[in-house]
Amino acid sequence: MNIQPQRTRRVRKGSPRNIAYLVCMLLLITSCKPKFDETNPKMAPVTEAVFASGSIEPKDAYMLNSFYDGYLAKANVTENDVVHAGEILFRLDNKQPQVQVEQAINNVGIAKTNVSGNSPALLQIKTQIDAARAKMQTDSVTLGRYEKLYATNSVSKQDYDNAKLNYESSLSSYRGAIENYRSTQLKVKQDYDNSISQLQTAEASNQYYELTAVADGRVYQIFKKQGDLVKKGEQVAQLGNKDSLVITLDIDEGTIKKISLGQQALIELNTQKNKTYEAHISKIYPHFDDKTQSYRVEAKFVQEVPGLIAGTQLQANIITAKKDNAMLIPRTYLIDNNKVLVSRNGKTDTATVVTGILSDEWVEVLQGLTTADKIMKQK
Repeated sequence: MNIQPQRTRRVRKGSPRNIAYLVCMLLLITSCKPKFDETNPKMAPVTEAVFASGSIEPKDAYMLNSFYDGYLAKANVTENDVVHAGEILFRLDNKQPQVQVEQAINNVGIAKTNVSGNSPALLQIKTQIDAARAKMQTDSVTLGRYEKLYATNSVSKQDYDNAKLNYESSLSSYRGAIENYRSTQLKVKQDYDNSISQLQTAEASNQYYELTAVADGRVYQIFKKQGDLVKKGEQVAQLGNKDSLVITLDIDEGTIKKISLGQQALIELNTQKNKTYEAHISKIYPHFDDKTQSYRVEAKFVQEVPGLIAGTQLQANIITAKKDNAMLIPRTYLIDNNKVLVSRNGKTDTATVVTGILSDEWVEVLQGLTTADKIMKQK
């Protein structure tokens, strides 16, 4: 067998193929090398603020709700009217309850007659008592006479026993008539009391068709017009303090712990864009509102704002922290909320930091860095 020697193919130095290979390797190395932005911590003022949305609402605001279904028969007020506690503001159609009231009044009249001295039922029983008394007295006289005759054997024992039995029967009837009078008298008294109670209940139910003001105040909104069907529990109007409007804000669960009384709030009304008013937190409600999925906070303007209208929507920045001279780094350089990349002595390392105030763009660093450190972030 003839074995031919294997030929070695030589690539000359500087050949096009070799140069292309070297270029590709350089490009690959260059593309794998990370690129970083670099900066140093700086000392500067910083402000932390919590954003919240809300609206202008009357102080001590409350909703006037319907207790029953019915048509709005009459509205005695319009929006912006000043009202007083107990004043009837709206009336719902109450034909059926009114019929019940009238029936209850009639029942009271009948019961009152029955309980009086001229009660037909009691007069009838009195007549029965008089008749029973007269018969008892007659039978008593007859029995006395028969007792004497029986003593002298002038009548038989049978006649005497009959006279005695008649007297005992009439006495029982008399006593029964008296007891009947007493029980009937008690019953008509109870009927009278019950009729009074039923009338009061009917009148109270009828009053629920009259929607009245809970306290002195102002009518800010009316949600129903005359003739509208109002269902049980539906809101008919909003009322509140006649002289005071407040800012109501919705704060989410994650930031409510940062809110405290007296904090400054910068308010921008939707009706006055690019204009800011100063306010302060005046009240923090101690419960979570399931409907808005937030906590409710109130604020008051520092100075009177002319032309405020209840229901105006707004945005607020609540100042929760402020420092005049803090060590700051850009927020985009922060990794996992407490780490940064640091270049020290030509080496890149990860440093753990303790943060303070957070703003939209900056993070205060309390520990872990100095202003001489160079921090990095990947481009």
